[in-house]
Amino acid sequence: MCEEEVGPPNDRRLSRLRAMVKDALDNEMSTTAVWFADKLVTLSRGQPEDVLLLARSFYANGDFARAARALETRKTYGAPRQPVAQFRRGQTSRTAPVELRARLLAARCLAACGRHAECASILEPALAAIEAAAAPASTPDDDEEDEDDDIIEQTLRPPRLPRELDDADADADADKDDSSTYRDREEEDDAPPPPPRDARRVDIAAAACSVAGQAFEALENRPRAVEWLTRALEIDPECAEALAFLVERRLLSAADEKKLHAHLARALGGGMDEDEDAAWIVALYGARLCVHDCDSVSVDERFDALERIHGLGENNEVLCAKSEHAYYRHDCRAAHRLAKRVYASDPFDFACVPIYLASMVELGLSHELFYCAHELVKAYPKRAQSWFAVGCYYLLVGKNDAAQRYFHKSAKLEPRFAPAWIGFGNAFAAQDESEQAMAAYRSASRLFQGSHVPLMFIGMEYLRTNNLPLAKHFLKGAKRLCASDPMVSNELGVVELRQSNYRDAEATFKSVLDLFDRLPHRAPLRLACESSVFNLAQVYRKMRDFPKAAHYFELALSLHPCDAAIRAALGATYHALGGEYVHRAVDCYHVALGMRPDDTFCSEMLTRALKDVANVDVPNPFPSLARVPPPPRDDDDDEDLADAARHSLQRLSCDYPPP
Repeated sequence: MCEEEVGPPNDRRLSRLRAMVKDALDNEMSTTAVWFADKLVTLSRGQPEDVLLLARSFYANGDFARAARALETRKTYGAPRQPVAQFRRGQTSRTAPVELRARLLAARCLAACGRHAECASILEPALAAIEAAAAPASTPDDDEEDEDDDIIEQTLRPPRLPRELDDADADADADKDDSSTYRDREEEDDAPPPPPRDARRVDIAAAACSVAGQAFEALENRPRAVEWLTRALEIDPECAEALAFLVERRLLSAADEKKLHAHLARALGGGMDEDEDAAWIVALYGARLCVHDCDSVSVDERFDALERIHGLGENNEVLCAKSEHAYYRHDCRAAHRLAKRVYASDPFDFACVPIYLASMVELGLSHELFYCAHELVKAYPKRAQSWFAVGCYYLLVGKNDAAQRYFHKSAKLEPRFAPAWIGFGNAFAAQDESEQAMAAYRSASRLFQGSHVPLMFIGMEYLRTNNLPLAKHFLKGAKRLCASDPMVSNELGVVELRQSNYRDAEATFKSVLDLFDRLPHRAPLRLACESSVFNLAQVYRKMRDFPKAAHYFELALSLHPCDAAIRAALGATYHALGGEYVHRAVDCYHVALGMRPDDTFCSEMLTRALKDVANVDVPNPFPSLARVPPPPRDDDDDEDLADAARHSLQRLSCDYPPP
């Protein structure tokens, strides 16, 4: 009689405990959830769903090792000799078996503990079906690089996208004739079809691929990381976790990011008007990707759809992406203005902190930078971004030793925070310590394999130390990653100019002018191209094509009218043209000396130009008088006529307009 009365109350107790644990988790009461979940597992004698609930409580409480241990000891995600359940496309937290959900949570716990190898080993057996159904990631075109690219190929070159994202249509045709792919499709017939977009939930297969990609990236296996992360986006284009990781770690080059965006736009329906949900996601993905692409489209045009149509103009992520676009287009004032709006809304949005700090360094805002660094350190003393801000402040005020210490502290707190390594290298470069600077840049390049910035800095350091072959090698690698950045092309052209490869230097600088001609008249990036315009003029001067050199010096002077070096170079070019252009050379030398009085080159050249002016034949404004014979004169009048002639020549030289 007693046994019959014990059963139903026990079932009701279990139901009440499960409801209590879920309600505690919903209300962020993780300690309460752990307390009740522990009793629930004991009473239910270790049912898998209850063990998973206990592990979720541990995870919410920050006890990642306990959560992983609870799932492992109770064999929640399968016994060793049993067949491994496979992740399938379209599975959600409601439809997936408890074994798969437990396996995914165990992988997240191991990743949080830093046990990335175990995390990958747990997920890979359950992702075998998805990996077998995917197209091969390697292509024969990967080996078509030059023989001298070994350094970048082995350590610094980013991995390529899987073939399915490189050309989706071609892969679809190939899959029709592939018998192995046909068998994989037969195996996937049992999986539930993807639900409609309005009813869609998080696809745990995509989440598992994303976690696997992050684990391989932590293990520095970049090709496998890119393969799994892009596969997560192929399964579920709305897997923002995978996209954010790809963008933040710069795992893809600019060209691969464009291909990925095109694939996501096709997968999400192309952003058509009838699917507004897909349209705003496609527009937001386009804002996050290709931030280094300095094309002719302005920042406002790129973000017009997000602001005007989708109403996301005030979203912090959109403002952060817009600020990053503006910064890499050399519009530091706009980047600072946008990043400051994000900082005012959320001072601890660490996604926007590096751009905000970099823009303040470029603009020299030391007081604002000091206050920002102070607030970050006070709120988050264990975050790498906080001490990175302190290092930026000391770098700005010229205390490079202190900057090195704080950049090193930031990199020590978070070794995968690449901006800290770049700042570390800049602090060493400011003190002419090239070896230490290049070591820091190499660390940044190893972490940001899709970013061209560390490679560019390595090339600039080799250029500064006059190691021109290695400088050209790394700058070419940076240009392969981002061909549209004018700074990379300018540095590469300088190397070719110093190697006396004038034709190559001319072609390199003209590639910058192609971008220059497409930009609006007042675009800040147009002013950033001034160095390339000036260097192109120097190339023509070296080639003794002085008319073209003078033309491009005048163009550079129109961009920076107060630059004494451009005035001096233009004066030297006019001086080399000789003849009537010597007067213009004198004017340029005078203006340059007014801007920079201690310029010995201009002083010497002005002295020579004034001597040459005396030898310039002044045109006779009265040619008919030249044919009239001079009247006879007495010897006593020679001195008076000489004075009159001297005054006449001075007047003519002053009144006659220069050519």
